[in-house]
Amino acid sequence: MEASPVSSTWRMIGWGVVLVSIAFAPGRARSNQRPRGPAQRLLGPISSLAASAQWVRVDHAFRAGRPALAFARAERALALDPASPEGWSFLAWQQASFLASEVRESDPARRLAWIRASLATAARGEAQSRDPAELALLQAVILVKVATLDPDIGWPGGLRALWEEAATHFERAHRLGHPAGKDGMEAAIQAALAE
Repeated sequence: MEASPVSSTWRMIGWGVVLVSIAFAPGRARSNQRPRGPAQRLLGPISSLAASAQWVRVDHAFRAGRPALAFARAERALALDPASPEGWSFLAWQQASFLASEVRESDPARRLAWIRASLATAARGEAQSRDPAELALLQAVILVKVATLDPDIGWPGGLRALWEEAATHFERAHRLGHPAGKDGMEAAIQAALAE
């Protein structure tokens, strides 16, 4: 017996309502998990896979010299999987190493602006990531990169202040459980004292 078009339409609407209610239903309390965004609720277990595919597109946009497009794609990837430390790390490192490189940007003030943007990205990731220690360490590593490869960038307070701030990030990474945090902190403190 063939279903009438009207009953098929109502059946599809009914299934649509069921699927939407499942996707947006409040889940059970999760112990150390962050609230899920709409994209994550809709895609469920494949949201991380979709984010990974989007990160490939972000990388292509950076390589093509289209940072605005890369940032737009990165925001979509982060919406799909905001707890991924790898996504935040990739974006922050692109800002710190590619966009803030002396080869690409000759103006120290603009390089400094990109470094600040990379630190802000890593801090935003630290607040949302399932591995905040990794993002705290990344902020320290970015500052070590600047101190060793671009010391004339014009960091407020000079090179000593740059090393001191790196030590602060290393110390936080250590408190959050990163094994490299303590050694990094001690090395950064020694470098600050040598300035």
